[in-house]
Amino acid sequence: MQGVIIENGCWYAQIDPQHGANCINLRHKGSGARLLREPPEDGILDNPYLYGMPILFPVNRIEGGEFTFEGRKYVFPINEPATGCHLHGELHRMPFVAVEKSDTKAVFCYRAEKGAYLGFPHAFEIRMTYELTEECFCHTVTVCNRSAENMPLFLGFHTTFNTPLTETSRTEHVRVFANITEEYERNMAVNYLPTGVIPPFDATSRALADGTYIPFGKGLSRHYRGQGRMTLTDTDAGLCMVYENDEKYGFRLIFGDGATYICLEPQTCLANCQNAPFAREATGFDYIAPECEKTYRSKIYLEELKNENNKA
Repeated sequence: MQGVIIENGCWYAQIDPQHGANCINLRHKGSGARLLREPPEDGILDNPYLYGMPILFPVNRIEGGEFTFEGRKYVFPINEPATGCHLHGELHRMPFVAVEKSDTKAVFCYRAEKGAYLGFPHAFEIRMTYELTEECFCHTVTVCNRSAENMPLFLGFHTTFNTPLTETSRTEHVRVFANITEEYERNMAVNYLPTGVIPPFDATSRALADGTYIPFGKGLSRHYRGQGRMTLTDTDAGLCMVYENDEKYGFRLIFGDGATYICLEPQTCLANCQNAPFAREATGFDYIAPECEKTYRSKIYLEELKNENNKA
C-alpha cells in the first residue's frame, strides 16, 4: 500500500488515509532508525492497534458501552465481548480524505453527521495534520463539534514503537522513560478497567519514571496519569527517541510484548472515565462546546546520546 508520503532531507513518513489516516511508517534518514512498527507487506494485521499510530476515538474501554452526559444516554456497540466493553472506537478503520498535500505536510479530514459514527449523537469533524521539519515529526489533531450540544471527547493514540530503533541494535540495550505521577490499578483478570485503587509505585513504575525500564523479556501493561515526554533510549544506536505530547494528553497507557515493540499511548482521559470509581473531574472527562474545536499536538524527534550512561 503506497499511501501518502511526505519527506525531507531528514525524515520519511507514510500515511494510510484509508485506515484512520494512520502514520504507518516513520524513518529517520541519517541514523537509519525505523521508529514506528510497520504493517507487514501483505497488509494483513494480527491486531490493528499494534502498527503505526492509530487513532482511538473514544479511547480505551467503556464499561457496558454506555454512559450518560448532560441527561443524554450514549450507547456504543460492545466490540469486545470478552469484557463486555466498547474498546477504542472504529475511527482507526475509517477512510479520511486528504485535503492538503505538499512535500513535507499532509492534512486529512473525517466528517460524520449526527448518529453516523457508531450512533454517536453528534455531528463532528476531525482534522489530522502531519508535518516534517528538519528537527522533528509533528502530529496535530483538531476535533470540531458541529452539533448543537456539548460533545464529550475521549481521544488517544496507540502509538507503537520498534524496540530497538535500528536493525543493528539489541533490545536489551533499550531503556524506556515516561513522565508519570500516578498508576491506576486495573482488573486484569476480568475487564482491564480501573478498580479505584491508586497503588504506590513498584519497581516497574519506578524504572519507567527514572528512565531505566528495559522493555525486554516480559510483557507490560500499565495505566498512568502523566503528560509531556516519553522516550526510548537506544544505547547501541546512540539515540534517544522523544515522544512529546501536549498537556491535554493527561494520561497514558504503556503496553509492550517484551520483545519487538512497545506502545507509548497518549490519552486525554482515564480508561472508563465515563463510569470509573473516581469523580469525573479527576479522570479527564472532557467535552467540546457547540461549534467549537480543540487541538492536540505531539511531536517525535531524536537526540544523540553523549555517553552510554545518558538517560531519557
